[in-house]
Amino acid sequence: MAELGPLRSLTTLHLCSVRITRDEVGCFLSNSPALEQLKLHDCKEMTFLKIPCMLQRLSCLSVCSCWMLQLIECKAPNLSSIYASGENIKLSLSEALRMKDLCMCFPNVIGYALAELPSIMPNLETLEIGSEDEVVNTPMLPAKFIHLKHLNIQITESDDYFHLASFLDASPSLETLFLDVSKDKEYVDHESIFGGSSLHLRQLPEDRHVCLKLKRVEIIGFKSAKSLIELTRCIVNKAVSLELLVLDTLDGSDRCCGEYKCRPTSKTVLEENKCRPISETVFKEASRAIVAIRRFIEDQVPPTAKLSVLEPCARCHSSHKLAVGDMVMEGG
Repeated sequence: MAELGPLRSLTTLHLCSVRITRDEVGCFLSNSPALEQLKLHDCKEMTFLKIPCMLQRLSCLSVCSCWMLQLIECKAPNLSSIYASGENIKLSLSEALRMKDLCMCFPNVIGYALAELPSIMPNLETLEIGSEDEVVNTPMLPAKFIHLKHLNIQITESDDYFHLASFLDASPSLETLFLDVSKDKEYVDHESIFGGSSLHLRQLPEDRHVCLKLKRVEIIGFKSAKSLIELTRCIVNKAVSLELLVLDTLDGSDRCCGEYKCRPTSKTVLEENKCRPISETVFKEASRAIVAIRRFIEDQVPPTAKLSVLEPCARCHSSHKLAVGDMVMEGG
C-alpha cells in the first residue's frame, strides 16, 4: 500500500469479498479525498468502519453482508444515502443533516431506528428497514421524523405488528407506507382475530391526537393476525388524507395477466399466464384474511379512499376452492 497516489482521483470504491482490516480500509479512505461512493460487500474481517471528515464528496455508502461489522463511524459531512445490512450494525454519525435516504437490514432494527434515528438524522425523507427477530416494546417517543415521507418495512419473525403504530406517531409528514409481512407466515403463529379476542382492539392512546398525512398504504402478506388488524384500523382512522389502501393477501409475487390488471414480470408467469402456485395453508390464511378485512376494516375506510383487496386468483387457484367454504364457516 505504499503507492496510493492514483487513489486521489478515485470517485467510486467497491470492495467485494476482500480480506481487509479496518486499518487497511482506513488507509484507502484517507488517500481518496475525491471519493463519492463507497461499497463494501462480504468483507468478513471488517469489525469497525471509520470514515473521516476529509471525504467531503462522499454521498453514498453501502455495506452488505459484512457479518463481523459492529460499528460504522462516519464524519463525512455530505453523506446523503446509506444502505447497511448485517447482524447488528450501529451507526455513529457526527453530522447527518444532509441524510435523505437510509436503508438498514438487521435484527431488531425497528426499535433501534425509533430510538436513535430521529435525533441524528432529522432531515431523513426515505427510510427502508428489514427486521428479523423483532422484539419491540416502544413507547410513543418525543423525537419525531419531521421530514420522513416514505417508509418501507419488511418484517420476519415479529410477534406484534401494532408496535409499528409508534412509527406512525413519530412521522407526521409520512405520505407512503409499504409494509411486507409475507415472510412472517411460516415462522410465527400469530393470535388470530377470530380466536375470541376481537372484543377489545387496541388503539393509539386517546391523548395522542395523531393526524396522519398518509396518502398510500400497501400491506403485502396481509393476514388475520389481531395485531395487524389493529394496526390497519389505526391507519385508516388516523390518516385523514388517505387515497389508497392496498391489502395483498399473498406475498406480492407475480399474478397472471387477468388479475387486477397487473402485468407479470416473471418470464414463467408471463409465458404460462398463470399465477405462482401456493400451498393449501397459504390459501386458507388468505381466505381468513379476506373475511377479517370485510368484518373489521372495510367499514372503517373513509369514503374518499379506495380499498383494493388482492385475493388469490380464482382461476389459477381453483383447486383450493373448498377451503373458502371451510373458512367462512370458521370465520363465523
